[in-house]
Amino acid sequence: MSAHSQRSQRHVTLVGRVTRARRRRQFSAVPAVWVTAVAFFVLVPLAAVVTRSFQHREDGFGLGNYAEVLSRPQIWEALLNSLILGVGSAVGSLAIAVPYAYLVSRTDLPMRRFFRSTAVLTFAAPGFVAAMGWILLLGPQSGLINAHVLAPLGIPRFNIFSLPGILLCLILFLYPLIFLPLVEALDTMDSRLEEAAESLGASRFKVFTTVTLPLTTPALFSGTLLVFISAFTIFGPVALLGSPVGIDSVPTAMFGLMSSPPRIEYAAVLGLPVVLVLALLLWFQHRIKSRRRFTTVSGKPGKARRVALGRLRWPMWCAGMAIFFLSILLPFGVLVLTSFRRAVGEPLSWDNLVLFDNYRALLEQDTILASFVNSIWIALAASIGAMVLAYLAVWLKTRAGWRGASVVQPVMLAPLAFPGAILGIAMLIAYSGGPLWLGGTLTIMVVAYMIRVIPQSFSYIDAGVEQINSETEEAARNLGAGWLQTVRRVSIPLIRGPLLAVGLLNFVILFRELDISIFLYTGNNGVAPVILYNLAAESQFQVMGALAVVILAVNLGVVITATRLLRIKIAG
Repeated sequence: MSAHSQRSQRHVTLVGRVTRARRRRQFSAVPAVWVTAVAFFVLVPLAAVVTRSFQHREDGFGLGNYAEVLSRPQIWEALLNSLILGVGSAVGSLAIAVPYAYLVSRTDLPMRRFFRSTAVLTFAAPGFVAAMGWILLLGPQSGLINAHVLAPLGIPRFNIFSLPGILLCLILFLYPLIFLPLVEALDTMDSRLEEAAESLGASRFKVFTTVTLPLTTPALFSGTLLVFISAFTIFGPVALLGSPVGIDSVPTAMFGLMSSPPRIEYAAVLGLPVVLVLALLLWFQHRIKSRRRFTTVSGKPGKARRVALGRLRWPMWCAGMAIFFLSILLPFGVLVLTSFRRAVGEPLSWDNLVLFDNYRALLEQDTILASFVNSIWIALAASIGAMVLAYLAVWLKTRAGWRGASVVQPVMLAPLAFPGAILGIAMLIAYSGGPLWLGGTLTIMVVAYMIRVIPQSFSYIDAGVEQINSETEEAARNLGAGWLQTVRRVSIPLIRGPLLAVGLLNFVILFRELDISIFLYTGNNGVAPVILYNLAAESQFQVMGALAVVILAVNLGVVITATRLLRIKIAG
Protein backbone atom coordinates (compact mmCIF):
# COMPACT_ATOMS: atom_id res chain seq x y z
CA MET A 1 0.00 0.00 0.00
CA SER A 2 1.41 3.40 -0.93
CA ALA A 3 2.14 6.08 1.66
CA HIS A 4 -0.60 8.26 0.19
CA SER A 5 -3.17 5.47 0.58
CA GLN A 6 -2.10 4.84 4.16
CA ARG A 7 -2.41 8.53 5.01
CA SER A 8 -5.89 8.63 3.40
CA GLN A 9 -7.00 5.57 5.34
CA ARG A 10 -5.71 7.01 8.63
CA HIS A 11 -7.55 10.26 7.84
CA VAL A 12 -10.81 8.41 7.18
CA THR A 13 -10.40 6.41 10.38
CA LEU A 14 -9.68 9.55 12.39
CA VAL A 15 -12.72 11.34 10.92
CA GLY A 16 -14.88 8.32 11.74
CA ARG A 17 -13.65 8.25 15.33
CA VAL A 18 -14.28 12.00 15.73
CA THR A 19 -17.77 11.64 14.23
CA ARG A 20 -18.66 8.71 16.51
CA ALA A 21 -17.31 10.55 19.53
CA ARG A 22 -19.37 13.61 18.62
CA ARG A 23 -22.50 11.47 18.24
CA ARG A 24 -21.86 9.85 21.65
CA ARG A 25 -21.50 13.26 23.28
CA GLN A 26 -24.71 14.48 21.63
CA PHE A 27 -26.54 11.31 22.63
CA SER A 28 -25.32 11.43 26.23
CA ALA A 29 -26.64 14.98 26.53
CA VAL A 30 -30.20 14.07 25.41
CA PRO A 31 -31.05 11.71 28.31
CA ALA A 32 -29.54 14.17 30.78
CA VAL A 33 -31.57 17.05 29.38
CA TRP A 34 -34.77 14.98 29.37
CA VAL A 35 -34.30 13.64 32.90
CA THR A 36 -33.60 17.16 34.21
CA ALA A 37 -36.68 18.54 32.45
CA VAL A 38 -38.89 15.71 33.73
CA ALA A 39 -37.68 16.30 37.27
CA PHE A 40 -38.50 20.02 36.94
CA PHE A 41 -41.87 19.65 35.24
CA VAL A 42 -43.26 16.45 36.83
CA LEU A 43 -41.38 15.06 39.80
CA VAL A 44 -40.70 18.26 41.76
CA PRO A 45 -44.34 19.55 41.65
CA LEU A 46 -45.67 16.11 42.64
CA ALA A 47 -43.17 15.78 45.49
CA ALA A 48 -43.99 19.32 46.61
CA VAL A 49 -47.72 18.54 46.91
CA VAL A 50 -47.07 15.31 48.81
CA THR A 51 -44.59 16.93 51.19
CA ARG A 52 -46.70 20.03 51.86
CA SER A 53 -49.79 17.94 52.62
CA PHE A 54 -47.93 16.42 55.62
CA GLN A 55 -46.45 19.69 56.91
CA HIS A 56 -48.68 21.05 59.67
CA ARG A 57 -48.15 24.64 60.80
CA GLU A 58 -48.08 23.73 64.48
CA ASP A 59 -47.61 19.97 64.85
CA GLY A 60 -44.83 19.61 62.27
CA PHE A 61 -44.65 16.64 59.90
CA GLY A 62 -47.61 14.31 60.26
CA LEU A 63 -51.27 13.67 59.50
CA GLY A 64 -52.63 16.74 61.23
CA ASN A 65 -53.67 18.46 58.00
CA TYR A 66 -55.56 15.37 56.84
CA ALA A 67 -57.44 15.16 60.15
CA GLU A 68 -58.45 18.82 60.00
CA VAL A 69 -59.51 18.81 56.34
CA LEU A 70 -61.43 15.54 56.46
CA SER A 71 -63.29 16.66 59.59
CA ARG A 72 -64.96 19.47 57.64
CA PRO A 73 -68.46 18.52 56.37
CA GLN A 74 -68.20 20.99 53.47
CA ILE A 75 -65.19 19.09 52.11
CA TRP A 76 -67.14 15.84 51.96
CA GLU A 77 -70.02 17.74 50.35
CA ALA A 78 -67.62 19.11 47.72
CA LEU A 79 -66.31 15.60 47.02
CA LEU A 80 -69.86 14.31 46.66
CA ASN A 81 -70.77 17.16 44.32
CA SER A 82 -67.72 16.45 42.16
CA LEU A 83 -68.69 12.78 42.00
CA ILE A 84 -72.27 13.68 41.03
CA LEU A 85 -71.03 16.07 38.34
CA GLY A 86 -68.55 13.50 37.01
CA VAL A 87 -70.99 10.59 36.84
CA GLY A 88 -73.93 12.74 35.72
CA SER A 89 -71.92 14.39 32.94
CA ALA A 90 -70.62 11.02 31.75
CA VAL A 91 -74.11 9.48 31.66
CA GLY A 92 -75.66 12.54 30.00
CA SER A 93 -72.86 12.83 27.44
CA LEU A 94 -73.22 9.14 26.56
CA ALA A 95 -76.98 9.59 26.13
CA ILE A 96 -76.32 12.35 23.58
CA ALA A 97 -73.10 11.18 21.93
CA VAL A 98 -73.88 7.50 21.19
CA PRO A 99 -77.10 7.93 19.16
CA TYR A 100 -75.84 11.19 17.67
CA ALA A 101 -72.62 9.58 16.47
CA TYR A 102 -74.50 6.65 14.95
CA LEU A 103 -76.88 9.00 13.13
CA VAL A 104 -74.01 11.07 11.74
CA SER A 105 -71.79 8.14 10.74
CA ARG A 106 -74.18 5.38 9.68
CA THR A 107 -77.48 6.87 8.48
CA ASP A 108 -78.78 9.09 5.71
CA LEU A 109 -79.32 11.96 8.17
CA PRO A 110 -79.41 15.30 6.31
CA MET A 111 -76.52 17.73 6.95
CA ARG A 112 -74.21 15.08 8.44
CA ARG A 113 -71.09 17.12 7.59
CA PHE A 114 -72.52 20.17 9.30
CA PHE A 115 -73.32 18.32 12.53
CA ARG A 116 -69.89 16.70 12.62
CA SER A 117 -68.02 19.96 12.04
CA THR A 118 -70.04 22.01 14.53
CA ALA A 119 -69.23 19.54 17.31
CA VAL A 120 -65.56 20.46 16.85
CA LEU A 121 -66.40 24.13 17.46
CA THR A 122 -67.11 23.50 21.14
CA PHE A 123 -63.33 23.20 21.64
CA ALA A 124 -62.90 26.79 20.49
CA ALA A 125 -64.42 28.07 23.74
CA PRO A 126 -63.78 27.33 27.43
CA GLY A 127 -66.54 25.79 29.49
CA PHE A 128 -66.91 28.82 31.71
CA VAL A 129 -67.74 30.95 28.64
CA ALA A 130 -70.62 28.63 27.86
CA ALA A 131 -71.67 28.96 31.51
CA MET A 132 -71.72 32.75 31.10
CA GLY A 133 -74.03 32.31 28.14
CA TRP A 134 -76.40 30.14 30.15
CA ILE A 135 -76.45 32.70 32.96
CA LEU A 136 -77.72 35.25 30.45
CA LEU A 137 -80.26 32.74 29.11
CA LEU A 138 -81.52 31.02 32.26
CA GLY A 139 -80.72 33.44 35.06
CA PRO A 140 -83.66 33.24 37.49
CA GLN A 141 -84.61 36.93 37.13
CA SER A 142 -83.39 38.40 33.84
CA GLY A 143 -82.46 35.32 31.78
CA LEU A 144 -83.81 35.76 28.27
CA ILE A 145 -85.39 32.29 28.03
CA ASN A 146 -86.92 32.54 31.50
CA ALA A 147 -88.23 36.07 30.93
CA HIS A 148 -89.38 35.85 27.30
CA VAL A 149 -90.26 32.15 26.79
CA LEU A 150 -90.99 30.22 29.99
CA ALA A 151 -92.71 32.96 32.01
CA PRO A 152 -95.19 34.01 29.25
CA LEU A 153 -96.11 30.33 28.75
CA GLY A 154 -96.70 29.84 32.45
CA ILE A 155 -93.83 27.33 32.72
CA PRO A 156 -91.77 27.49 35.94
CA ARG A 157 -88.47 29.30 35.49
CA PHE A 158 -85.36 27.13 35.29
CA ASN A 159 -82.68 28.21 37.75
CA ILE A 160 -79.25 27.77 36.15
CA PHE A 161 -77.66 28.39 39.59
CA SER A 162 -78.24 24.81 40.72
CA LEU A 163 -76.74 21.34 40.44
CA PRO A 164 -79.04 20.45 37.48
CA GLY A 165 -78.04 23.74 35.85
CA ILE A 166 -74.33 22.93 36.19
CA LEU A 167 -74.95 19.45 34.79
CA LEU A 168 -76.82 20.89 31.80
CA CYS A 169 -73.91 23.20 31.02
CA LEU A 170 -71.27 20.47 31.44
CA ILE A 171 -73.09 17.84 29.37
CA LEU A 172 -73.63 20.19 26.43
CA PHE A 173 -69.97 21.27 26.63
CA LEU A 174 -68.34 17.85 27.15
CA TYR A 175 -70.36 15.45 24.98
CA PRO A 176 -68.02 15.97 21.94
CA LEU A 177 -65.26 14.22 23.93
CA ILE A 178 -67.26 11.02 23.34
CA PHE A 179 -68.97 11.95 20.08
CA LEU A 180 -65.86 12.75 18.01
CA PRO A 181 -63.78 9.59 18.73
CA LEU A 182 -66.92 7.45 18.44
CA VAL A 183 -67.73 8.87 15.00
CA GLU A 184 -64.17 8.14 13.91
CA ALA A 185 -64.41 4.55 15.20
CA LEU A 186 -67.72 4.00 13.40
CA ASP A 187 -66.33 5.45 10.18
CA THR A 188 -63.34 3.09 10.12
CA MET A 189 -65.17 -0.05 11.26
CA ASP A 190 -65.50 -2.88 8.76
CA SER A 191 -69.25 -3.01 8.17
CA ARG A 192 -69.03 -6.62 6.94
CA LEU A 193 -69.00 -7.67 10.60
CA GLU A 194 -72.40 -6.12 11.06
CA GLU A 195 -73.63 -7.54 7.75
CA ALA A 196 -72.63 -11.02 8.89
CA ALA A 197 -74.67 -10.62 12.06
CA GLU A 198 -77.68 -9.41 10.09
CA SER A 199 -77.39 -12.38 7.72
CA LEU A 200 -77.72 -14.67 10.74
CA GLY A 201 -81.06 -13.10 11.59
CA ALA A 202 -80.05 -10.46 14.16
CA SER A 203 -82.20 -7.35 14.27
CA ARG A 204 -80.67 -3.93 13.61
CA PHE A 205 -80.88 -3.04 17.30
CA LYS A 206 -79.24 -6.31 18.36
CA VAL A 207 -76.45 -5.80 15.82
CA PHE A 208 -75.87 -2.34 17.24
CA THR A 209 -75.73 -3.54 20.87
CA THR A 210 -73.82 -6.82 20.34
CA VAL A 211 -71.45 -5.97 17.46
CA THR A 212 -71.15 -2.23 16.81
CA LEU A 213 -70.89 -0.91 20.38
CA PRO A 214 -68.50 -3.60 21.66
CA LEU A 215 -66.10 -2.88 18.81
CA THR A 216 -66.10 0.82 19.72
CA THR A 217 -65.27 0.10 23.37
CA PRO A 218 -61.86 1.88 23.30
CA ALA A 219 -63.38 5.10 21.95
CA LEU A 220 -66.37 4.88 24.29
CA PHE A 221 -64.33 4.11 27.38
CA SER A 222 -61.65 6.71 26.68
CA GLY A 223 -64.19 9.42 25.89
CA THR A 224 -66.36 8.60 28.91
CA LEU A 225 -63.36 8.59 31.23
CA LEU A 226 -62.23 11.93 29.83
CA VAL A 227 -65.71 13.40 30.39
CA PHE A 228 -65.77 12.10 33.97
CA ILE A 229 -62.33 13.50 34.78
CA SER A 230 -63.10 16.83 33.12
CA ALA A 231 -66.41 17.27 34.96
CA PHE A 232 -64.96 16.06 38.28
CA THR A 233 -62.10 18.57 38.15
CA ILE A 234 -63.49 21.53 36.18
CA PHE A 235 -63.41 24.90 37.90
CA GLY A 236 -65.00 27.66 35.80
CA PRO A 237 -68.63 26.53 35.32
CA VAL A 238 -68.94 25.35 38.93
CA ALA A 239 -67.46 28.59 40.26
CA LEU A 240 -69.85 30.71 38.19
CA LEU A 241 -73.01 28.62 38.58
CA GLY A 242 -72.50 26.87 41.92
CA SER A 243 -70.42 29.03 44.24
CA PRO A 244 -72.99 31.90 44.40
CA VAL A 245 -75.52 29.46 45.90
CA GLY A 246 -73.11 27.44 48.04
CA ILE A 247 -72.49 24.52 45.67
CA ASP A 248 -68.80 23.62 45.72
CA SER A 249 -66.78 20.93 43.97
CA VAL A 250 -63.21 19.85 44.69
CA PRO A 251 -61.57 22.64 42.62
CA THR A 252 -63.75 25.43 44.00
CA ALA A 253 -63.26 24.10 47.55
CA MET A 254 -59.51 24.18 46.94
CA PHE A 255 -59.81 27.74 45.69
CA GLY A 256 -61.71 28.65 48.85
CA LEU A 257 -58.94 27.15 50.98
CA MET A 258 -56.48 29.51 49.28
CA SER A 259 -58.09 32.60 50.80
CA SER A 260 -59.21 34.07 54.12
CA PRO A 261 -56.64 32.99 55.37
CA PRO A 262 -54.77 30.98 52.72
CA ARG A 263 -54.15 27.37 53.78
CA ILE A 264 -52.23 25.90 50.89
CA GLU A 265 -51.43 22.77 52.90
CA TYR A 266 -55.17 22.07 53.15
CA ALA A 267 -55.50 22.45 49.39
CA ALA A 268 -52.63 19.98 48.95
CA VAL A 269 -54.43 17.50 51.22
CA LEU A 270 -57.59 17.78 49.13
CA GLY A 271 -55.71 17.51 45.84
CA LEU A 272 -53.47 14.53 46.55
CA PRO A 273 -56.24 11.87 46.79
CA VAL A 274 -57.73 13.21 43.57
CA VAL A 275 -54.39 12.75 41.79
CA LEU A 276 -54.14 9.16 43.07
CA VAL A 277 -57.71 8.31 42.02
CA LEU A 278 -57.26 9.79 38.55
CA ALA A 279 -53.95 7.95 38.13
CA LEU A 280 -55.72 4.71 39.08
CA LEU A 281 -58.48 5.35 36.56
CA LEU A 282 -55.96 6.03 33.79
CA TRP A 283 -54.08 2.84 34.69
CA PHE A 284 -57.36 0.91 34.64
CA GLN A 285 -58.12 2.30 31.19
CA HIS A 286 -54.72 1.15 29.93
CA ARG A 287 -55.29 -2.34 31.36
CA ILE A 288 -58.67 -2.69 29.66
CA LYS A 289 -57.31 -1.63 26.28
CA SER A 290 -54.24 -3.86 26.54
CA ARG A 291 -56.04 -7.05 27.58
CA ARG A 292 -58.45 -7.20 24.63
CA ARG A 293 -58.28 -6.65 20.93
CA PHE A 294 -60.74 -4.31 19.23
CA THR A 295 -59.77 -4.63 15.58
CA THR A 296 -62.29 -2.68 13.49
CA VAL A 297 -60.26 -2.11 10.31
CA SER A 298 -59.30 -5.02 8.10
CA GLY A 299 -57.02 -5.10 5.12
CA LYS A 300 -59.91 -4.49 2.69
CA PRO A 301 -62.70 -2.90 4.69
CA GLY A 302 -66.20 -3.04 3.34
CA LYS A 303 -67.85 0.25 2.60
CA ALA A 304 -70.11 1.34 5.42
CA ARG A 305 -73.75 1.21 4.48
CA ARG A 306 -76.08 4.11 5.09
CA VAL A 307 -79.12 3.05 7.08
CA ALA A 308 -82.28 4.62 5.68
CA LEU A 309 -84.16 6.45 8.42
CA GLY A 310 -87.37 6.66 6.42
CA ARG A 311 -90.04 8.64 8.26
CA LEU A 312 -87.60 9.35 11.08
CA ARG A 313 -85.20 11.21 8.78
CA TRP A 314 -86.46 14.72 9.45
CA PRO A 315 -87.39 14.18 13.13
CA MET A 316 -83.79 13.01 13.68
CA TRP A 317 -82.57 16.10 11.81
CA CYS A 318 -84.60 18.23 14.22
CA ALA A 319 -82.92 16.41 17.13
CA GLY A 320 -79.50 17.16 15.63
CA MET A 321 -80.40 20.82 15.19
CA ALA A 322 -81.60 20.93 18.80
CA ILE A 323 -78.15 19.73 19.96
CA PHE A 324 -76.49 22.38 17.80
CA PHE A 325 -78.74 25.12 19.15
CA LEU A 326 -78.32 24.11 22.79
CA SER A 327 -74.57 23.47 22.74
CA ILE A 328 -73.36 26.27 20.45
CA LEU A 329 -75.85 28.73 19.01
CA LEU A 330 -77.76 29.71 22.17
CA PRO A 331 -74.95 30.06 24.76
CA PHE A 332 -72.44 31.67 22.42
CA GLY A 333 -75.00 33.60 20.38
CA VAL A 334 -76.31 35.33 23.49
CA LEU A 335 -72.75 36.42 24.31
CA VAL A 336 -72.50 38.03 20.89
CA LEU A 337 -75.83 39.75 21.50
CA THR A 338 -74.72 40.90 24.95
CA SER A 339 -71.57 42.45 23.51
CA PHE A 340 -73.88 44.86 21.63
CA ARG A 341 -76.21 45.65 24.55
CA ARG A 342 -76.09 48.89 26.50
CA ALA A 343 -77.34 47.31 29.74
CA VAL A 344 -78.25 43.71 30.58
CA GLY A 345 -80.91 44.55 33.14
CA GLU A 346 -82.98 46.65 30.74
CA PRO A 347 -85.49 45.20 28.20
CA LEU A 348 -84.07 43.96 24.91
CA SER A 349 -84.93 46.72 22.41
CA TRP A 350 -83.28 48.86 19.74
CA ASP A 351 -82.69 51.60 22.31
CA ASN A 352 -80.69 49.12 24.38
CA LEU A 353 -78.31 48.22 21.54
CA VAL A 354 -74.93 49.80 20.78
CA LEU A 355 -72.46 49.05 18.04
CA PHE A 356 -68.84 49.34 19.18
CA ASP A 357 -69.09 50.82 22.69
CA ASN A 358 -68.32 47.59 24.55
CA TYR A 359 -65.51 46.63 22.17
CA ARG A 360 -64.08 50.14 22.50
CA ALA A 361 -64.09 49.64 26.27
CA LEU A 362 -61.76 46.68 25.80
CA LEU A 363 -59.22 48.87 24.01
CA GLU A 364 -59.47 51.55 26.69
CA GLN A 365 -58.53 49.20 29.53
CA ASP A 366 -54.80 48.53 29.59
CA THR A 367 -55.24 45.53 31.89
CA ILE A 368 -57.43 43.73 29.37
CA LEU A 369 -55.09 44.46 26.46
CA ALA A 370 -52.05 43.32 28.44
CA SER A 371 -53.79 40.10 29.50
CA PHE A 372 -54.77 39.35 25.90
CA VAL A 373 -51.18 39.76 24.70
CA ASN A 374 -49.94 37.68 27.64
CA SER A 375 -52.29 34.84 26.73
CA ILE A 376 -51.05 34.75 23.15
CA TRP A 377 -47.32 34.63 23.84
CA ILE A 378 -47.63 32.34 26.88
CA ALA A 379 -49.67 29.84 24.85
CA LEU A 380 -47.12 29.98 22.02
CA ALA A 381 -44.10 29.61 24.32
CA ALA A 382 -45.62 26.76 26.30
CA SER A 383 -46.72 24.93 23.12
CA ILE A 384 -43.25 25.10 21.61
CA GLY A 385 -41.55 24.10 24.86
CA ALA A 386 -43.85 21.11 25.35
CA MET A 387 -43.24 19.92 21.78
CA VAL A 388 -39.45 20.16 22.17
CA LEU A 389 -39.54 18.13 25.38
CA ALA A 390 -41.97 15.66 23.81
CA TYR A 391 -39.71 15.12 20.81
CA LEU A 392 -36.72 14.41 23.05
CA ALA A 393 -38.83 11.85 24.92
CA VAL A 394 -40.05 10.20 21.72
CA TRP A 395 -36.49 9.99 20.36
CA LEU A 396 -35.29 8.33 23.57
CA LYS A 397 -38.21 5.90 23.43
CA THR A 398 -38.01 4.89 19.77
CA ARG A 399 -34.58 5.74 18.35
CA ALA A 400 -31.85 5.96 20.95
CA GLY A 401 -31.74 2.40 22.26
CA TRP A 402 -31.65 3.94 25.74
CA ARG A 403 -31.89 1.59 28.71
CA GLY A 404 -34.51 3.75 30.38
CA ALA A 405 -36.81 3.83 27.35
CA SER A 406 -39.54 1.85 29.14
CA VAL A 407 -40.19 4.67 31.64
CA VAL A 408 -40.49 7.43 29.06
CA GLN A 409 -44.14 6.97 28.13
CA PRO A 410 -45.54 6.61 31.69
CA VAL A 411 -43.61 9.69 32.82
CA MET A 412 -44.72 11.81 29.87
CA LEU A 413 -48.36 10.83 30.39
CA ALA A 414 -48.22 11.35 34.18
CA PRO A 415 -49.49 14.98 34.02
CA LEU A 416 -52.85 13.59 32.83
CA ALA A 417 -53.51 12.84 36.49
CA PHE A 418 -52.95 16.53 37.36
CA PRO A 419 -56.21 18.47 36.92
CA GLY A 420 -55.82 22.19 36.37
CA ALA A 421 -56.61 23.21 39.95
CA ILE A 422 -54.19 20.70 41.46
CA LEU A 423 -51.50 21.62 38.96
CA GLY A 424 -51.91 25.26 39.93
CA ILE A 425 -51.55 24.36 43.62
CA ALA A 426 -48.48 22.23 42.85
CA MET A 427 -46.82 25.10 40.98
CA LEU A 428 -47.45 27.48 43.87
CA ILE A 429 -45.94 25.08 46.38
CA ALA A 430 -42.95 24.12 44.24
CA TYR A 431 -41.92 27.35 42.54
CA SER A 432 -43.62 30.40 44.05
CA GLY A 433 -40.94 30.66 46.75
CA GLY A 434 -37.18 30.16 46.80
CA PRO A 435 -34.90 29.45 45.13
CA LEU A 436 -36.70 30.41 41.89
CA TRP A 437 -39.31 32.86 43.28
CA LEU A 438 -41.61 32.51 40.27
CA GLY A 439 -44.82 33.35 42.13
CA GLY A 440 -46.82 36.16 40.55
CA THR A 441 -44.79 36.06 37.30
CA LEU A 442 -45.70 35.11 33.78
CA THR A 443 -42.91 32.51 33.85
CA ILE A 444 -44.81 30.33 36.30
CA MET A 445 -47.76 30.46 33.90
CA VAL A 446 -45.54 29.26 31.03
CA VAL A 447 -44.18 26.37 33.11
CA ALA A 448 -47.66 25.30 34.25
CA TYR A 449 -49.04 25.56 30.72
CA MET A 450 -46.20 23.40 29.41
CA ILE A 451 -47.01 20.68 31.93
CA ARG A 452 -50.68 20.91 30.90
CA VAL A 453 -49.97 19.95 27.26
CA ILE A 454 -46.96 17.62 27.62
CA PRO A 455 -49.06 14.39 27.43
CA GLN A 456 -50.90 15.27 24.22
CA SER A 457 -47.70 16.65 22.63
CA PHE A 458 -45.97 13.36 23.37
CA SER A 459 -48.87 11.27 22.03
CA TYR A 460 -49.11 13.16 18.72
CA ILE A 461 -45.35 13.25 18.09
CA ASP A 462 -44.91 9.61 19.11
CA ALA A 463 -47.56 8.58 16.58
CA GLY A 464 -45.84 10.65 13.88
CA VAL A 465 -42.34 9.29 14.57
CA GLU A 466 -43.63 5.70 14.59
CA GLN A 467 -44.63 6.17 10.94
CA ILE A 468 -41.11 7.22 9.88
CA ASN A 469 -38.69 4.58 8.70
CA SER A 470 -35.63 4.91 10.91
CA GLU A 471 -33.40 4.09 7.93
CA THR A 472 -33.93 7.62 6.62
CA GLU A 473 -32.40 9.12 9.73
CA GLU A 474 -29.64 6.52 9.84
CA ALA A 475 -28.70 7.36 6.27
CA ALA A 476 -28.29 11.01 7.19
CA ARG A 477 -26.07 10.12 10.15
CA ASN A 478 -23.98 7.76 8.01
CA LEU A 479 -23.32 10.68 5.65
CA GLY A 480 -21.83 12.64 8.54
CA ALA A 481 -24.81 14.61 9.82
CA GLY A 482 -24.87 15.15 13.56
CA TRP A 483 -27.87 14.46 15.77
CA LEU A 484 -29.14 18.03 15.74
CA GLN A 485 -28.65 18.35 12.00
CA THR A 486 -30.49 15.07 11.39
CA VAL A 487 -33.39 16.20 13.57
CA ARG A 488 -33.58 19.63 11.96
CA ARG A 489 -33.22 18.59 8.31
CA VAL A 490 -34.75 15.09 8.24
CA SER A 491 -36.90 14.16 11.24
CA ILE A 492 -38.80 17.41 11.81
CA PRO A 493 -39.80 17.88 8.13
CA LEU A 494 -41.11 14.30 8.05
CA ILE A 495 -43.43 14.84 11.04
CA ARG A 496 -44.50 18.41 10.30
CA GLY A 497 -48.14 17.29 10.07
CA PRO A 498 -48.38 15.94 13.64
CA LEU A 499 -46.27 18.85 14.89
CA LEU A 500 -48.59 21.38 13.31
CA ALA A 501 -51.67 19.52 14.56
CA VAL A 502 -50.56 19.33 18.17
CA GLY A 503 -49.16 22.86 18.11
CA LEU A 504 -52.50 24.32 17.03
CA LEU A 505 -54.38 22.11 19.48
CA ASN A 506 -52.08 23.21 22.30
CA PHE A 507 -52.63 26.86 21.47
CA VAL A 508 -56.43 26.51 21.42
CA ILE A 509 -56.41 24.76 24.81
CA LEU A 510 -53.91 27.08 26.48
CA PHE A 511 -55.33 30.33 25.14
CA ARG A 512 -58.56 29.59 27.03
CA GLU A 513 -57.01 27.93 30.10
CA LEU A 514 -58.67 29.09 33.32
CA ASP A 515 -58.39 26.26 35.85
CA ILE A 516 -54.61 26.62 36.20
CA SER A 517 -54.46 30.37 35.70
CA ILE A 518 -56.95 31.29 38.43
CA PHE A 519 -54.69 29.72 41.08
CA LEU A 520 -51.53 31.41 39.79
CA TYR A 521 -53.07 34.85 39.19
CA THR A 522 -51.89 37.60 41.53
CA GLY A 523 -52.91 40.78 39.68
CA ASN A 524 -49.53 41.22 38.01
CA ASN A 525 -49.66 38.24 35.65
CA GLY A 526 -53.13 38.50 34.16
CA VAL A 527 -54.24 36.37 31.21
CA ALA A 528 -57.40 36.74 29.15
CA PRO A 529 -59.43 33.86 30.71
CA VAL A 530 -58.85 35.16 34.25
CA ILE A 531 -59.83 38.70 33.28
CA LEU A 532 -62.92 37.31 31.55
CA TYR A 533 -63.84 35.33 34.66
CA ASN A 534 -63.37 38.41 36.85
CA LEU A 535 -65.61 40.48 34.56
CA ALA A 536 -68.35 37.88 34.92
CA ALA A 537 -67.90 37.71 38.69
CA GLU A 538 -68.20 41.52 38.83
CA SER A 539 -71.35 41.41 36.62
CA GLN A 540 -69.74 43.51 33.86
CA PHE A 541 -71.63 41.41 31.34
CA GLN A 542 -71.41 43.77 28.35
CA VAL A 543 -67.60 44.04 28.41
CA MET A 544 -67.43 40.36 29.32
CA GLY A 545 -69.47 39.53 26.22
CA ALA A 546 -67.17 41.59 24.00
CA LEU A 547 -64.01 39.93 25.39
CA ALA A 548 -65.63 36.48 25.11
CA VAL A 549 -66.43 37.14 21.45
CA VAL A 550 -62.82 38.16 20.77
CA ILE A 551 -61.48 35.01 22.48
CA LEU A 552 -63.96 32.87 20.55
CA ALA A 553 -62.96 34.54 17.29
CA VAL A 554 -59.25 33.90 17.88
CA ASN A 555 -59.73 30.24 18.80
CA LEU A 556 -62.26 29.70 16.03
CA GLY A 557 -59.77 31.16 13.57
CA VAL A 558 -57.11 28.76 14.83
CA VAL A 559 -59.48 25.79 14.54
CA ILE A 560 -60.43 26.73 10.96
CA THR A 561 -56.78 27.32 10.07
CA ALA A 562 -55.86 23.92 11.47
CA THR A 563 -58.58 22.30 9.41
CA ARG A 564 -57.36 23.99 6.24
CA LEU A 565 -53.64 23.45 6.80
CA LEU A 566 -54.00 19.81 7.79
CA ARG A 567 -56.57 19.24 5.04
CA ILE A 568 -58.94 17.53 7.41
CA LYS A 569 -61.74 16.08 5.33
CA ILE A 570 -65.04 15.67 7.11
CA ALA A 571 -66.83 12.74 5.55
CA GLY A 572 -70.42 13.19 4.55
